[in-house]
Amino acid sequence: MIRTLYERYLLDQVNNSPEQIPEHITIILSGSDLLDQKGEDNFRSFITWCKKLGIATISAYIDVLDTKEEIQIEMTSMLTTGMQEMLRSLTDDVGFFIYDENGNLKEKREGTSLTVHISVGFGGRAEITKAINSILSDVKNGKIQPEEIDENVIESHLLVQEEPDLIIRAGGKHLSDFLLWQSAYSELYFTDVNWHDLRKIDLLRVIRDFQKRQRRFGK
Repeated sequence: MIRTLYERYLLDQVNNSPEQIPEHITIILSGSDLLDQKGEDNFRSFITWCKKLGIATISAYIDVLDTKEEIQIEMTSMLTTGMQEMLRSLTDDVGFFIYDENGNLKEKREGTSLTVHISVGFGGRAEITKAINSILSDVKNGKIQPEEIDENVIESHLLVQEEPDLIIRAGGKHLSDFLLWQSAYSELYFTDVNWHDLRKIDLLRVIRDFQKRQRRFGK
């Protein structure tokens, strides 16, 4: 009863400043967070919470680099398949893009209310390297001149082009290298709560904290 009342209180506080609700949230997870049904169910709930708050984009990085090398391939395949099945089960107004460990688009669906980007083991350094190689290929093929390369050109070759307002690391003490280019001015939040225990009330606390911050965008 008390928790329900507190959740309503937090929700009212968050909704009092709708213009300060982040448009794009990034969540950093470990591979083990999503290997069981509870982890997947929590991710489905997380999407629902964000959708109701009016958040437009979720990007999620599933880190498999801390896993023993001999089982990384198997884990990556399991996670990719699991995320595909889970996202397909959501309503059609939720769009999604799923990328494998090489940055290849495995599946996509256009949506109208919220878009989810899932990257399984494909981090920011690899993303930038792939973007540079793609630009070099365009230069070689005469599609672009070297002097035309600027920030906009680089951004157009990245997998996720939206800049996250808020990056959440669930139950972790360090970030990954996900969205290195895009996250230059993002706000960071490290939760004390592990992914399996993350509740709506925890997300509301994170967003309320975000709303209280003064963003400087590098200034």
